[in-house]
Amino acid sequence: MNTTPITLKITTTARGECRVLSLEGRLDAHQVGALIDAAEPLAPTTRLDLGGVSFMDSSGLASLVRLNRTAAAQNMKLEILNVRDAVRLAMEITGLYAVLPVVDTGPSAGGAAHGSV
Repeated sequence: MNTTPITLKITTTARGECRVLSLEGRLDAHQVGALIDAAEPLAPTTRLDLGGVSFMDSSGLASLVRLNRTAAAQNMKLEILNVRDAVRLAMEITGLYAVLPVVDTGPSAGGAAHGSV
């Protein structure tokens, strides 16, 4: 039995000038609007916690690029955290893993950011 949600649950937490959006479920063409609505306007630092994202299609990837470009244009900071293997693979295949601000939060990662656009 598959218990993966077919929708996207977004939980928002504010900590000073930092806003954390924790995502759970599928980030696909049907859910992108909800992410954009929840994220914009961006905080000075916006963190997207993708630890609960089980699937992401090209629309989901495009939404991350859009948010990253918006953050850069507004001199804001976007960080993408806790990327699961399936989502990381999609990012790597498309070349986006090297340019999106993915912060590897694993125990051996040391919090290193990968790139920015």
